[in-house]
Amino acid sequence: MTCYEKAKELYTMLEEGKLPEAKEKYYHDDILVIQADGKIRKGKEENLAYDKDFIKNIQEIYGGKIIAITSDEDRQISMVEFWINIKQKDGTKRMIAEVAIQQWNNNKIIEERFYARNKTL
Repeated sequence: MTCYEKAKELYTMLEEGKLPEAKEKYYHDDILVIQADGKIRKGKEENLAYDKDFIKNIQEIYGGKIIAITSDEDRQISMVEFWINIKQKDGTKRMIAEVAIQQWNNNKIIEERFYARNKTL
């Protein structure tokens, strides 16, 4: 399976609401995630805990789309541009537009960096 195909499957799973399953399947145990604000999360367990906390604060998802997926198969890198609109349990509505760059190692993402524009609606 190519990096492009794996990234596409990962984000299809996310669109289907299968975030924990997608991250369990495609995150390396030693993953390093670098958020757009520079914060770093290390390891699959820390990242799954972050996602769980993020999900529990969402009241509603009312839009989202994968805009583009591309890859550099020689360097084992994929890039995904997407957006999502959410309403948090405190009533805040947010639009999150991100580009995720994933470095793959043995069919798992070993490093993921996000570039984002988050906007309160």
